[in-house]
Amino acid sequence: MTTATFLLAVMLALGLIACAAAFRSPRAPGKPAFILAVVSALWWTAMVLLRFGTPDLPSKVLYSELAWFGIVGAPMFWSAGILSYAGYRRLATPAATLSIALYAALAGIAALTNDWHHALYTGVTNVVRPTFSHGWLFHILLTVTYIFMIWACITAISRLQLSQSLHRRQLSGLVAAMLMPWLANFAFVFFEFRLFNDDPTPFAFSLTSLAMLMMQEHGKLFVAPPIARDVIFNVLPDPVIVVDGDARVLEVNPAAGKLPGLGEGAVGTILPPGHPLRTWLDRELQVIDPLLTIAETETTYEVSVQRLEKWGRDGSVMVVLRDVTAREAAQQQLAAASRDLAVRLNENLALQNKLSEEASRDHLTGLYNRRHASKIIPEFIESNAPGRAIAFALIDLDHFKQVNDQFGHDIGDRVLAGFASILRDNMPNGGCAFRFGGEEFLVAMPGVEETEALIYAARWRARLANDAPTLAPGFRLTFSAGIAVFPHHGQSLSACTKAADIALYDAKVMGRNCDVAWREKSSQFPIAS
Repeated sequence: MTTATFLLAVMLALGLIACAAAFRSPRAPGKPAFILAVVSALWWTAMVLLRFGTPDLPSKVLYSELAWFGIVGAPMFWSAGILSYAGYRRLATPAATLSIALYAALAGIAALTNDWHHALYTGVTNVVRPTFSHGWLFHILLTVTYIFMIWACITAISRLQLSQSLHRRQLSGLVAAMLMPWLANFAFVFFEFRLFNDDPTPFAFSLTSLAMLMMQEHGKLFVAPPIARDVIFNVLPDPVIVVDGDARVLEVNPAAGKLPGLGEGAVGTILPPGHPLRTWLDRELQVIDPLLTIAETETTYEVSVQRLEKWGRDGSVMVVLRDVTAREAAQQQLAAASRDLAVRLNENLALQNKLSEEASRDHLTGLYNRRHASKIIPEFIESNAPGRAIAFALIDLDHFKQVNDQFGHDIGDRVLAGFASILRDNMPNGGCAFRFGGEEFLVAMPGVEETEALIYAARWRARLANDAPTLAPGFRLTFSAGIAVFPHHGQSLSACTKAADIALYDAKVMGRNCDVAWREKSSQFPIAS
């Protein structure tokens, strides 16, 4: 066995191992094409081994002709595998695989029928190897194969910059594995370079099989393949539009193709001046609202823009529209619910304030009631400046029961309301009147001493006498009042009202229709502070 035969046999075995490993690997882009490329290379290697092992020229020529199934199939399938791995998924379809297999089969058939047409070989130039002179079909097959390989190399190299480190190593390895037989074949065809006095291409393709085996074991070739970016672009549910600096549409994915004005045929056209996407293309314009609403579809999108300078597309942008219609509707519903809740809360607060106000006021006179007096007067006292007086007048309408008995309760109510109005209209600054119960009233006058309190009481009496003919015709309206001053006559509301009540009692004892200020001699009982 010659050295060349031994090496080819070894490479044949490695190719078989590579195929077996590939079959066991997970499904990945380009995997069927790579397997077919190795199978084609194995066929080619087997034909070379058979050619080496036969002594007669007709058999050598036959094996050389049979090798054409692999000579065309190996580089074409390998190139298709690289293109598919780099993202051209159309070359991974059964139709594309069948087309390449048909092309390789036609080349093999043309070689086997060469004696009829001599389009591939025109003659034998060396009967030992053998070596042939080439016809026009040989150059066509060679040119088509080379173009396909160049396309695969350029595509793979262009994807290197955009790939992750692992995928970059994988693509680099695939291109390098293809360059070895390509360069060997180029050197053999154009410079008559030989290995073991024969075509070096089968030996190089055997190394390609070895490279694929190594990349499977160490480079995760079929375990962690790249997910082609064009596939992601096509399956994204969000509309994606790529536009250049002149607002010309470069690409739209299927989701964007459903938008008005961006359907089939939009690629290559320029967005009209009024198109809403132009807002996001202006570098100088700062877009505050990132939302775009398409009226025709009643859809709201959140817009994000990615400049493509670092990918070598100066002036171009990629616009991604994220459908947020449901989110915006939910937010609007939430905002409406919040507004409604705020309105209801304000209504409840207003109602509570109204109820609180109604609970603290006397419905007949409009004055605050005794309960409210016990709440706010202590606050008056606490906030009062040290030494500043607060006069309290406890007033009782004289003989009010006779008004109700003689004129009825309606007139009695009118008298109470009228007297409350007299108190409100003749009140010192900061003063406040309360209906203390029945025909009894309490007036608190901050900053008022005893003498001034008696003056105010005289005014109320004069006004009541003046309004009496209107309030209760034919009845003389008068009142009695007891006056106590904080802090002289008591240190708290209860102490002051008790002192005023004692003074009121004295006023009634004195014959009513008079005002009495509390004195120590007014009662035998001391007033507790």
